[in-house]
Amino acid sequence: MYHFKKLIKKLRIFLTFLIILIIFTAYFSNESFFSSENSIRLDIKEELKIDRKNLSKPNIPIEQINKTIDIINSSANSTQTLNSNNHLSLCPLIPPNLGARIGIDYTNHTLTELETLVVKNQTDLELGGKWKPKECKSRNKVALIVPYRERLTNLLLFLNHMHPFLKKQQIEYGIYLVEPVENITFNRGLLMNIGYAEALADNKAWECFVFHDVDLLPEDERNIYSCPETPRHMSSAVSTLKYKLPYAAIFGGVTEFTKEQFEKINGFSNLFFGWGGEDDDLRARVIKKGYTVSRYPLEIGRYTMAKHGRDNHNKPNPKRYALLKTSGKRVDIDGIRSLNYKIKQIVKNQLFTKIIVSYDQDKITNSTKFK
Repeated sequence: MYHFKKLIKKLRIFLTFLIILIIFTAYFSNESFFSSENSIRLDIKEELKIDRKNLSKPNIPIEQINKTIDIINSSANSTQTLNSNNHLSLCPLIPPNLGARIGIDYTNHTLTELETLVVKNQTDLELGGKWKPKECKSRNKVALIVPYRERLTNLLLFLNHMHPFLKKQQIEYGIYLVEPVENITFNRGLLMNIGYAEALADNKAWECFVFHDVDLLPEDERNIYSCPETPRHMSSAVSTLKYKLPYAAIFGGVTEFTKEQFEKINGFSNLFFGWGGEDDDLRARVIKKGYTVSRYPLEIGRYTMAKHGRDNHNKPNPKRYALLKTSGKRVDIDGIRSLNYKIKQIVKNQLFTKIIVSYDQDKITNSTKFK
């Protein structure tokens, strides 16, 4: 009897040890699984980090870009859930369901017809041409600044194209047109600066700003208007330039900055009245303040330039080359910190906010003193 009790005791000890061993093994097996998952997440983050750096190189194989986007989307979609407080989770880093090349719809519409059409397909579009996703919290709040005058056909094409294009990217955005009154010389840089200031006055939450010509229409859905790590030249391949960079330092058409970047370079110059020079001056400011210019690969940064007529108040600026020689001297005293203009009217409809302004060319030119 004594030996039997002793055997039972040993058996209990053995079973206890066996149970502990099983629990111990199962626990660390799960830890290994979770560690593996975490390492996959880190790999994806690193891949995204590398991808952002490499997007400025035009010779990346398009297959590699597509593969990276697919990997990031797969990860982002797997974590796209609501949290316990019923708040929206962040939208994916790379929007899902993006295609590649998209066509341009040249159907003629009146502004009223277009407004009805766009709102029908985008029922949650807010007054003033603003929109944000409802299914997730946007990672980017982006204001588009568009200098404009007497190009209604271009404007209708632009609005019809850009609203569905931006919506698919799941960014919170607003479109601001800045129009000078009649009979004053067009000044693209000054109008961009005014648009920046008035967009912030309208909504202080804007984080990034796309400075966009009205005649340029993106052709690729992967050309994402997200906040850039460095100032970004978006329109790297334009149809009228045979989808090639005419020169490496080009920085016109469509550019994007964060608020911090644009403030640091003091925005555009206000002195380029008439056509030409303000974009080269802008790039000089970017370099002067220690930034580099990034670009998407040429396969992605493709734009169609819509046809348009000449503006009689936007003739080539004969002083542009002389002004470019003083870019470095003017950067801190000529820009958004020295704006001088008057608002004549602000018009809001469903597709855009229009800011009509006036300015005095002589007063602006004479007020900028530098050694």
